Amino acid sequence: MKNALTTLRSHLQTLEALARSAHPDGARLQTQFLLTQQHCQNQLLPLGDLYPNAQPVLTEINRTFRLLAIDVAFLQAARQSLTAQQRQRQLGDKLDQLLGFCAALEQTIDPIIAEE
Repeated sequence: MKNALTTLRSHLQTLEALARSAHPDGARLQTQFLLTQQHCQNQLLPLGDLYPNAQPVLTEINRTFRLLAIDVAFLQAARQSLTAQQRQRQLGDKLDQLLGFCAALEQTIDPIIAEE
């Protein structure tokens, strides 16, 4: 679980760097988002069965990823500079939330892993 979480955090940081750049490349942003989402769905979310205490955080991560998908699409579709900046801020806020959820998840599972 720790490796999956570390990898997710790394993917999120890369996505955040792309999203916060002055002129984000929509195609690269979409590709990185899909890679990050796929990793989360395949490696992290299934661990809720092994770690029931982590399920509420995993649920929030999944919900935030769905909202993030909308923000990525809206950023790609933004034509006005002001709209694009607003979408970038929203995207950044959700990425910050996801990074916070990673920290919360780590705190939730650390005591469980220590017992194993």
